Amino acid sequence: MLKSIIIFVVAYGFIISEKFPRHWVALIGGALLIISGVLTPTDAITYINWETLGLLSGMFVLVSILNEAGFFSWLAMTAIRKVNYQPAPLFIVLILLACNLSMFMDSITVMLFLSALTLQLTKLLKIDPIPVIIAEVCAANVGGAATLMGDPPNVILGTTLGFTFNDFAANTGPISAITAGMLMVVFYFINRRSLRNARDMLNETTIAQIEQLHNENMHAHMTRVGLIGFGIAVFLLVFHLPLSALTGLPVNAATAALVPAVFSVLFLKPGDARNVILKVDGESILFFGGLFLLIGGLEKAEVFSTMAGLLAGASDSQNGLVLVLHWIPGLASGILDNVPLALAMSYVLEDLARLPGMPALGLMVWALALGVDIGGNLTPIGASANVVAYSYMERNYGKVGWKRWLVIAVPPTLIAMVMASLMVVGKGMIGWY
Repeated sequence: MLKSIIIFVVAYGFIISEKFPRHWVALIGGALLIISGVLTPTDAITYINWETLGLLSGMFVLVSILNEAGFFSWLAMTAIRKVNYQPAPLFIVLILLACNLSMFMDSITVMLFLSALTLQLTKLLKIDPIPVIIAEVCAANVGGAATLMGDPPNVILGTTLGFTFNDFAANTGPISAITAGMLMVVFYFINRRSLRNARDMLNETTIAQIEQLHNENMHAHMTRVGLIGFGIAVFLLVFHLPLSALTGLPVNAATAALVPAVFSVLFLKPGDARNVILKVDGESILFFGGLFLLIGGLEKAEVFSTMAGLLAGASDSQNGLVLVLHWIPGLASGILDNVPLALAMSYVLEDLARLPGMPALGLMVWALALGVDIGGNLTPIGASANVVAYSYMERNYGKVGWKRWLVIAVPPTLIAMVMASLMVVGKGMIGWY
């Protein structure tokens, strides 16, 4: 047990220090577990969740196709034109884009292009971009909580514990939508004065400058291929269980994403296909692979069964335990990256579900998923999208600072966590889980 814990703690320390590429740290940590004899090569293959890696790889490829085609820039500019460039409606559109796009694609990609667009727009409209981009990050993380493929913690919890796209959409989806609506109101209230001032400064010159931001033509063929592939992937994710029963073929979340992704790449021109593959976030895939090994070492050492026993005694009631599973990991995810936290907690939930008198596994999963997804908004390092947006602002705008992030993000996030936890407890009381 001691070897597993030492290797994990040291590796995690290097990961949160951000001084070294996190995928290399995770892979080296995993290799050390094998070299030291904590894990056998067979254990390593077993502990890696190949379904998670397959789902992420497939979705990364499809998103890369649409991104290279200019689809997301076109979508953003179309939405901006629809509201006649007015700052207040534009603010709402940007938050809705962050929230809705994150339901079906990784929030890192969402924030990469939205951060760039928002920084350009706010500069022209003379608006402070920091509160706007932080609002987008929070909306992206909350929106991602709605589906299996939205936030990485959901991918891990769903594929590890056997929950489908439909399960997440039916259970975390409504709670995510209500919470996102509340966040939009709160952030609008925070930014209302600057939006009003920007409206007074809007003129034809500013509108012309906004139009010049993204005036490249969208690549029609790539967009068509990407949208068809993406639509097929979503269809397969929604209906993969009945399709498996009907055809007798093993259609899981990984094949649902990988098959359309592979065929989509084959339908591209060789040069376009090469650009798409090069832009895929391969480092995240490697990071997840190494992370599965690090967490697998702790699981083999029975660390999580011990944690499950401690959590089981943390509350005398099922509702109390549901709240514990929402709040403790949720608050922790503000400091710890919510991806390894979700992976570790998936093993804890598995052990908890075997104990008598525990809440239903589904209810515990929804409480945990919403907790770590929303709680990740608390700090600049709580989720991968936060790190991307924070780094982009500091690199291209100026110093943001933790204090500024905390002042803007913490109050809405805590309100969102209260709302989500009450709704999860309500689900448990009426038996809807």
